[in-house]
Amino acid sequence: MSNARQIAFDLLCGVQQGEYPLDHLLDAAADRFEDLSRPDRALAHALIYGTLRWQGRLDHVIDFWGKKPEKIDPRVRIVLRMALFQFLFMDRVPQRAIVHSAVELTKRNGRRYAAGFVNGVLRRALAAPEQVVWPDAAQDPVGWLATHHALPPWLARRWIERWGLTEAEALCTAINTIPEVTLRVNTLRTDRDALLQALGQDTEQIRTTHHSPEGIVVAGFKRSLTQWSSYQAGLFQVQDEAAQLVTHLVAPQPGETIWDACAGLGTKTAHLAQLMDHRGTLLAADRQGTKLDRLENEMTRLGITMVRRQVMDLEIPNAADGLPSFDRILVDAPCSGLGVLRKNPDGKWHTRPADLARCRQRQLTLLNSVAVHVRNGGRLVYAVCSMEPEENEGVVEQFLQNRSDFAIYRPEMNEVASPETFLTSEGYLKTMPHRHGMDGFFAVCLVRSASSL
Repeated sequence: MSNARQIAFDLLCGVQQGEYPLDHLLDAAADRFEDLSRPDRALAHALIYGTLRWQGRLDHVIDFWGKKPEKIDPRVRIVLRMALFQFLFMDRVPQRAIVHSAVELTKRNGRRYAAGFVNGVLRRALAAPEQVVWPDAAQDPVGWLATHHALPPWLARRWIERWGLTEAEALCTAINTIPEVTLRVNTLRTDRDALLQALGQDTEQIRTTHHSPEGIVVAGFKRSLTQWSSYQAGLFQVQDEAAQLVTHLVAPQPGETIWDACAGLGTKTAHLAQLMDHRGTLLAADRQGTKLDRLENEMTRLGITMVRRQVMDLEIPNAADGLPSFDRILVDAPCSGLGVLRKNPDGKWHTRPADLARCRQRQLTLLNSVAVHVRNGGRLVYAVCSMEPEENEGVVEQFLQNRSDFAIYRPEMNEVASPETFLTSEGYLKTMPHRHGMDGFFAVCLVRSASSL
């Protein structure tokens, strides 16, 4: 049994515990991945993401063949999920090897007593997969979508009620498809045509994005992305096209004062600096200093020196006291993350309906905290990687009820191609994986009016 399976198992157990999201666990395990060969590293990632992506479907098969599924040890269930994922979705692994590695993984991780059970369930499941009974789409659409497309039942019901079964299924299909990698050209150091040519030595497939003028979609890596000379030279950042469109909605101008109020690791911060032509004032704030430390390292790689960092928790009253007025403020608010399940499949299994209300209140708090710092005629852009109404229109409507000095501003966005594809008549930016081939984002530009000040 390869170490790849053990690493995958360990991280899946970490995700199951729910203390940290997958991306945090992957960062913490970076050294373990470095010790793997390239094929084993790919296997570990495939097992982690694939098992999480299809968890609901895998559990349905486990529950069908397990005599008392409610009594299955959580770690034993993870072993079974990993094995069934290999059987159902990876055609290069022999069945005997799948069963053997699962049994050994069970023994190695303190569950020797369950080795026979794992062996029996897998042998039955692999011998007769056609015998598994699935919910009927016509009689039980929620159950069918939840099991067939691996979605929590509450979310399956919500999406069916909003869009109907056909579109909800299309969305699920997009979410369960491994996404391509999208880059954003660092126009402070190169242009898209030059980067396209440079990337040819490191990737097998390259194309430009459909809407963003700085985006490039790549696939078929010949080596790790961080080993590319273009990466080391700071010629690009990894950023989904939807996130690139949000920065274009902000549309910062050279010489302006801009505040990225929830900067995180700084991907949008760097894009703001590019659009400003590296001229003006740019403040990046976040409640976590560790994120801002990583942001600083990223700015150094990209050759951006104009960013000023400040640790700030905007959920604390008066936390932003002392800051000046800004021409434009971006609030890329913490949210449920249900729009980025293609990249973060663990979010499907840890998000609950109550989280949407909790996120909504937090988002309103953040908007109200920064609103007083928007200058007369300035713009406030609110964005979330979520498609859920509570975090989208619901937040905007409530904010505008409380702040009559703001109104929705619908920009032309002439710098991007076909903005009418994702800009609604109300002025909302909305992207969806199955409609636009990018993450699910919501954003809106609010302008502060002079007459009401």
